[in-house]
Amino acid sequence: MERYGKRFKDMSKIEKVKHIWEYYRYHILAVIIAICVVGALGKTILFPEPPNDVDIMLAGQMYIDDTQYNEVCNEYKEQYKTGLNLNNINWEGDAQLVAMMYQKIPLLMTTKELDVMAISTDTYENFVSNYGADMFQPLEEVPELKELLEKHKDKLFVYDKIKDKDGNLVDAPKHVYGIKVEKFSHIPCLQANEEMIVGLNPAAKDFEKSINMLKYILE
Repeated sequence: MERYGKRFKDMSKIEKVKHIWEYYRYHILAVIIAICVVGALGKTILFPEPPNDVDIMLAGQMYIDDTQYNEVCNEYKEQYKTGLNLNNINWEGDAQLVAMMYQKIPLLMTTKELDVMAISTDTYENFVSNYGADMFQPLEEVPELKELLEKHKDKLFVYDKIKDKDGNLVDAPKHVYGIKVEKFSHIPCLQANEEMIVGLNPAAKDFEKSINMLKYILE
């Protein structure tokens, strides 16, 4: 093949490079992209990011300041080895999104990817009525939380029902399953627009540290 009136072998180095780029640039780009993808995948497999000691999720109607969100999340991760996940969701709104969250939250708790959670009051009660103490730690059974419960005694979420196999509410042991809160002073990028309840996963990855982080976000 000739180019510039010359055979390929007679071209200068610059002409050869231009010629190859013109005819094979898409192949070259594809190879470069493939190398980058494989490299990134290899890095993830060989050097995975260490898991958080604690993972916190807040899900309800809220205002999230995007200009601060990443900074706050990085601070929680670097200082406390804690993942922070904020979800602005109207539990009475998008049915598809709500259905997904109803499946996601119990799954995350079961797989120990969610240790401390804050959810809008009505939705939290719905979760507790379905799962009870199997998935939500009775807080009065945790000695380290005695002072906290006394401090927030007027804001405790106490529940004594559970749904049977037919979906009917029946009597169950009474427990303190959460603490009601309207403001999170230690999450400056967040402004809650409704009351939420904070609870604890009984199977938290690091139970002691999860207790400390629950106390921290309630200060």
